[in-house]
Amino acid sequence: MPDFPYINARVRAMHSRLLDSAHLEELLAIPTLEGFVTALAQTPYGPHLQEALTRYAGLRAVDEALARNFHQATTRILSFADGRARELIEVVLMRWDVANLRAILRGKHAGRPAEAIIGALLPAGALSEVALRELAAAADVPGVVGALSAQEHPLAPALAEGLADYRERGDLLALELRLDRFYAAYGLRRAAGRGHSAAVLRRVLQAEIDATNVKTALKLQQASLGPDERARFYIPGGRLVDERLFLALSDPATADQGLAGLRLQGFPVRGPVGDLAAFERDLDLALLRVQAGLYRGDPLEIDIVIGYLAQKYNEVVNLRLIARGKALGIPRERVRQEMVEV
Repeated sequence: MPDFPYINARVRAMHSRLLDSAHLEELLAIPTLEGFVTALAQTPYGPHLQEALTRYAGLRAVDEALARNFHQATTRILSFADGRARELIEVVLMRWDVANLRAILRGKHAGRPAEAIIGALLPAGALSEVALRELAAAADVPGVVGALSAQEHPLAPALAEGLADYRERGDLLALELRLDRFYAAYGLRRAAGRGHSAAVLRRVLQAEIDATNVKTALKLQQASLGPDERARFYIPGGRLVDERLFLALSDPATADQGLAGLRLQGFPVRGPVGDLAAFERDLDLALLRVQAGLYRGDPLEIDIVIGYLAQKYNEVVNLRLIARGKALGIPRERVRQEMVEV
């Protein structure tokens, strides 16, 4: 039965094919998108890029190649595993199902066309590219939920339960939180039990739950809701943010007290939150760096898989940024500022 020592040996070989910072800098220095595509074809992304160029051109071909390469990496890791190790890795990968579903729901809620939504997706979990395209082609949010139910995906019941409320109120945030709440409970349940790998995965999930609760609480400060209404948005299962702290953070009258409480718990927040978008980006970056750092963790446990996936995901995001910079004529320095080094 393949377990993490065997899986990690294969993942380390995959890690050796990641692009280093010098290589990314070389790609960033190329002045045109055409030149970038030519150079990217000389990297491990080459086979997928050549395949994508038979159907698309320019930025769309790059997006297609990056998405397929990332999906191949995740499916390869799953192919090395079975039993308990595979079960834990599937929980890690489901986060991309959640992220892709969130992007599709937001796109449909805003009335965006399917092709505009697909370009932002990154298949990695149980939802393949074909499945995601089917969801993105749905007419509206209820259509997405219906198509997901037909695919019998574990996240489908959570969305179906919130559909009546969405139809009545048009509250997309409440529907998205059902996804987050289900994933949190599902992941923690699957990661229950003894052992280092399960404990590491629980800590990763709990940190994500805490981050989601903090982001939601800060948004709710603008909503003028009572405590009971705000408590509906709280996701149980985190390690640092309990419901009391969530309610304090979500009320403008007690927000400063809540932030002080966060700092006491060791949460990475320094001062008052002025720019919410920048705060969320910094928070996501902090989580990503912690997960990427797990690659230096226990070589016989899930640490290596989580660390590699975080670094691979970051590489794909950086390459997307570079490609868009070339396509839109954004100055190199500005693109570099947006890129993340983990």
